[in-house]
Amino acid sequence: MALKLEPWLIGSLLLYFLAVNAHPLIVKMMKPGSYAILGILIAWRWKRFAYVASKDIPLLLFAGMSVASVFWTASPAFTSNEFKAALRGTMVGIYLATRYEMKQQMQLWRWVLGIGLVLSLVLPLVLSGYGRNRSDLWIGIYSFKNGAAAIQTLTALLFLNTALNGKKYRRLAWMLFSLALVLLWLTQGKTAYLVFVMSLCLFPLYKFAKQKDKLRVVLMLIMFVLVGSGLVLFISNLEFIVVDTLGKDMNFNGRIPIWQLMLDKLYERPWLGYGCAGFWTSDHGLYVINNSWASGKAGTGEGVVRFNAHNGYMDMLLQYGFVGLSLYLFNILSVLIRLVNLLNSPVITESFWMLQSLMALLLLNFTDNLGMLGQSSLWSFYVSIAFSTAAEQVRLRRSRLAAAMPTS
Repeated sequence: MALKLEPWLIGSLLLYFLAVNAHPLIVKMMKPGSYAILGILIAWRWKRFAYVASKDIPLLLFAGMSVASVFWTASPAFTSNEFKAALRGTMVGIYLATRYEMKQQMQLWRWVLGIGLVLSLVLPLVLSGYGRNRSDLWIGIYSFKNGAAAIQTLTALLFLNTALNGKKYRRLAWMLFSLALVLLWLTQGKTAYLVFVMSLCLFPLYKFAKQKDKLRVVLMLIMFVLVGSGLVLFISNLEFIVVDTLGKDMNFNGRIPIWQLMLDKLYERPWLGYGCAGFWTSDHGLYVINNSWASGKAGTGEGVVRFNAHNGYMDMLLQYGFVGLSLYLFNILSVLIRLVNLLNSPVITESFWMLQSLMALLLLNFTDNLGMLGQSSLWSFYVSIAFSTAAEQVRLRRSRLAAAMPTS
């Protein structure tokens, strides 16, 4: 019974922490309930959990900065509360890598994102006023336009890979892929459109994966991120940003003025930053807000919509400084190398899907804070990729050594 219930429990957590626009009663129940569910699941497999958690120390160190930042934060009340959510998101990711093989994780995400996809179509049709933002854009069950567009991008990539490589339910996969594209279009997330199209350019990696020159593939991926990030930043800063409420002149509604003010503040605390959730909730963040077009449109207190840099890397830099960003970038490079190595293994389909999704997330984070150290299931997804690839690489290495040993 417990084995049958467990995928539904973890799947419910993953769907909820994709920033679903849920009823306040559900929100109130899920906050304490999620810790209880996760605690029970981890206790059930604590030895395996500890083993998997030991396979990516740099990522553990980075995640640990959210906890340690209580000692240097600029906003102690918020940090002491929100580091728990960041820790929970990390532990969910490690649990996924502990409990599920890469193929099983892909199957789990099909269910989670597939259910989210169908609900995003159906609920706005049957519930008046639900599923659209203030600009009347279709966001489905999710709370924000950019988040909805990012999730539909990842959903489309997942079901495209399923349709191209799966042996069963291919027609259903094509239908869900098409539906994801329709909902992505309805969000009008132009950055997400661009990222999706760019992600399609990664399919030739299947050919290069069979070559021995892995360094060439890694360098190609780095170039992809550099060129892609430049395109994403260029396109996004041509648009009007900050959601539906601004009526400013074009000179004031770009992200760059905000980033310049943030960099000025970064120089005051360059190494460790302002702590987990410690910048936009402090007077330092308020200074940036009050000296930009966001003045009067955002706040720093409890119960208000928290402002952000519309760039996950800038937000990370302000929270954890150059030390935190360096740990994160080092870990990303390590994960990319592991994924490239696994492209020539029995888990090539799952590895390519993870690689493609990771590259999409890296680009999407240039225009919003998605999947960075926090409670989001997108962060849990990244963590699961990191630990799954580390554990899979160890397993394959042992298998090859065992196969190479002479038999008596």
